[in-house]
Formats: sequence, structure tokens, C-alpha cells
Amino acid sequence: MQQEYKEAMEKISLSDSDKKRILANVKKACEESEEKVISMDEFKKRPRFSARQKGMAAAVAVLVVAITAVVSKGFFGGKLKKQPKQGEIVASSDEEEWQELDSIEAIAKETDCRTYKLGNVSKSYRVKKVEVKKKAKHVKITYRNKKKKDKILFEYKEEENAPDVINQFTEKNELKKEKVDDSEVTMYGDEKCDAMTWQKESCTFAVKMSTACSTDKAKKIVSGTKEENKPDKDTDAKVKKDEKHIASNAVGWSGKESESDDKERRRVLRKIYDMYGFRVTVEDPARKVIYKVVDDFESFSFHYDELSELENQRIVGYAGVDGCPSGVLDGFEKMQDIEVNGLTITWYQNKKDESLFYFMKRKVAISLLIKDWSGENTENMLSGLISVIRISLDAAHDDKGDNSSSDSGNNSDKNTDNNDAEPTDNADNTSNNESVEAYRQAAQDIQYAVADGSLKKLSSYIRFPLSIKGLGETVSSAKEFQALDSSKIFASEWVDAVVSYDTGKIKSSTKSFTMGDSSHKLVCQIKNDSVVITELHVNSDEVQPDTEPTDSPSEE
Repeated sequence: MQQEYKEAMEKISLSDSDKKRILANVKKACEESEEKVISMDEFKKRPRFSARQKGMAAAVAVLVVAITAVVSKGFFGGKLKKQPKQGEIVASSDEEEWQELDSIEAIAKETDCRTYKLGNVSKSYRVKKVEVKKKAKHVKITYRNKKKKDKILFEYKEEENAPDVINQFTEKNELKKEKVDDSEVTMYGDEKCDAMTWQKESCTFAVKMSTACSTDKAKKIVSGTKEENKPDKDTDAKVKKDEKHIASNAVGWSGKESESDDKERRRVLRKIYDMYGFRVTVEDPARKVIYKVVDDFESFSFHYDELSELENQRIVGYAGVDGCPSGVLDGFEKMQDIEVNGLTITWYQNKKDESLFYFMKRKVAISLLIKDWSGENTENMLSGLISVIRISLDAAHDDKGDNSSSDSGNNSDKNTDNNDAEPTDNADNTSNNESVEAYRQAAQDIQYAVADGSLKKLSSYIRFPLSIKGLGETVSSAKEFQALDSSKIFASEWVDAVVSYDTGKIKSSTKSFTMGDSSHKLVCQIKNDSVVITELHVNSDEVQPDTEPTDSPSEE
């Protein structure tokens, strides 16, 4: 009986004090039973159980009652708890409770947990339930297909090899292990996969499916598991690449800035306009445009991938009344002056072969910093950069760089042509007049280049690539254009047609104009306050490729 007691005690989890107390009661009962004398009538049969055996039975009864009381206290001392389902891990009494959230988005808003979701599940699945343990950083997301009533439980915990995630599959059949992206995925199931676990980014992941699927589909689900509100894998590399491709003297810039949204852009441009009466915007095809205020200068950065040499480089610019912020010019030395689109641009370089280009446009001082530039076709490169930079002196400008509507442009034409109209003394009129004069001056400079028969001067106004109609040629750079036979371009009738154009026809609303006639002409566009040549037409019948151009007219 004592041996049975010991075995029972080993099976029951009791405190040491309870065990000692119960053992003492059993021993005492046994001792008392041995001292008692049983008197029996000789005519009666001997009792079936001895006094010792009855005493032992009483002791066992006491033991059962005591054990029942102790165990009942543990189970019923508080409120009854739900019994765990088969396969679930039983939580300790002090374990954190699951908290249900309204949506996946609430994970980031209401907890410090990362937000992951399944990206490669069918669109017929909807998020049914989101549960978290905030302290443990443990998340469960239940997806449900309403039509088929299938469920997918997606679970993750921010802990490597988290046992409470992995151990729930210990009794399941391991189907296979697969390498998916950078993670080794363990798949469970019989013929098909109905569960899987893997490690990634210091997290343990698990997926359980009510309907099994193929291993290929399971791999697809794993590969589509991505963290929300997190950049792609290559983001850090891209940031570092941007940092490397930003000039060292870019005062106020780190290379880690994000593209400006509309609110930030408007705030910066409004502040600059309030200080100086102008604003500079960067237009298409520039991309990743960012605006800042640096030392009371408007500063902007952008990418210009139209030229392969500038791909992935962040070009930084400063705009002010004069000069540039302190520190920008440190270590730079003047190289040369370049004429581009009627502007004189000063080129500076430092010992790192970084370039700074400085020029004045519409009384605004602009500096452009470029990390890497080979020096080839610099005029063409600058022409492209200048074409995306727009200066506005208009207080009513919408800060987006959009041109005024065609209706307002037509009205402007009418007002300009009306000799009886009285000019108004306001900032808008002054701005328009300055623009018109700048456009007309640029057109005259183009005519001077044509009259001089200078391919080099003319190339500074061309937007490349340029198709030369009549010759069937397309040139992609100023260098290629300057290498052409000048006699193919500067035929006498072509020159006469271009230089005879009346630049006074250019108005404030002019978007494009043609210098010449139907077969001898240059087509120009006004883009972001600059005049650029976009088309060149020559009469191939008049071209004399074997003769040099002369001052006298060519013979027909």
C-alpha cells in the first residue's frame, strides 16, 4: 500500500509541504491501527479484512480527499479557463493575452511590431482577424475565402527559432525542405503542403492552411511575404549609391533625402518667393525632385537620366540673388566660360573632378553641382539641364511649372497687338516684358550664329538628338553636329531665310516659332524660359557638299 502511495505521489504534482503532511497522516493512521485489539465471537467467522488493512484503507481515503482538495484549489481557485485545443501550447497563468486589432494597418499604429502580410494569396481571400501580443511581438493574421470558406493562418514572431511558433508542428509529417529566396522553408503535410515555417529578418514565420496546396504554390506564398512600409531590398544600396553620386560640396544635402511632396514643395517655393520675388521649379523629364531652403537660398536636387553619363547622379542646385551658399565654392577653380542657349556659364572644377556650373538667368543666380562629368559634349548636357529649370516671377504661379492656359495666352497676344491698350504698372507686366526681351534676344543670337556660318555657336541652342530634314541625318550631340560639313547646312538661301525672320513677332504667349520658310527653316521652342532649336530643315537640292561656304550666294 505504501508503494502504491509513493507511485501516486510521483504522478501528482504537489508541493513538498503537502507531501510531508499527507505522509505523516498515513503513518499515524497505520500505527494506531496496529495497537487496537479486535475481539470476535468464537461462533462468528473471522472478519474478511484485518484491522491493519482497514486502517490502511482509511489512510488512503484521507489521502484521496487531501489530493482532491489541493488539486481543486488549483483549478477552481479562480475563474474557469477554456481548455486548450489539441496541438496548442498551454500558456502559463502570467502569459500575455492575445489582443484583437481592427486591421493590418493597426499593427503599425497601435504596436511596436513589424507589419508583414501575405502578398501572393488569391484576391478572393480577405483579412478576417488580426491578433497581437504586443510585448512578445507576436502576430497572427487570419485570411478567409468567403466562397470556399478556406482559411489561411499567417503567424510571425520577432524572435529567431521561436519555440511557440515552431513546436506546434512537431507531430505533423515533414513533407520537404525548400530554399525560397534567402530562407530555408520547412513544409508539412502528406501528399500536399498544409503548413510551413521559416526564418527571415530575425523573425520566425508560420503558415497553416485549411486546404492543402502544391509545394510550388507554397513557395509562392512564402516569397510574397513582405514587410509593409519598408523599402525594397535594394533601398539601402540605392541610398548609398545616391550618397556616392552627390558632390562633396553640396551644402545642406546628405544624399538621403526623400522626394518632396506637394505640401513641402509649395512651402519652400512660397518662402523663397516671399523673400526674393522669384521661385525656381524643376520640370520634366527631371525626376526625384527635392526642394529645400539652404542659407536663405532656394536649393533643389534632381536626377536627369536623359544622358547616360548623368544616370543615378543627384544634381544639386542653388538659386539666389547672387552667388551661392558659403562652402559650395570651396576648393573649386575656374576652368572656362561656355555659351549655351544665349547664357554665359562659368565652369568650375575641384581636385576630385567634381563640377560646378554658375550662370545668371533672368537676374537669378543659379549654381549646379555635378559629382561626375567627363567633359564631353558639355554644351549639350547643360542645354538639357537648363531646359528643365524654370524661373517664375509671377505671384499667382501655381508652383507646378504649368504654362498659362491657351485662352490667357490668346488674350495676351490681343493685348500686345492693341496699340490703344494702356500698359499697366504691375509685377506681371514687368515679368512678361523681361521674358519677351529674353526670347527675342536668344532668337537674334541664333540668327547671328547662322550668319557667321558657325556650327559651334548654333549647336549651343540645339536640343539633341536633332533630326535634319532634307539630309536624312540625325545627330545626337553637339560634337556630332559640329563635325558635319557646314556647306550642307549653310546654303545661301537657307541662311537668308533664317536671318530675315522678324524676332519682333515673338510675344509673351509664344510657345514656338519658325525662322525661315517651308523648305529653309529652323523650328524653335520656348521651354522653361529658354529658346531651343528642335527641328532643322534644309533643301537638299541646294546642298553643295564639295564646296566650302562663301559670302557670295551659291549658284543654282
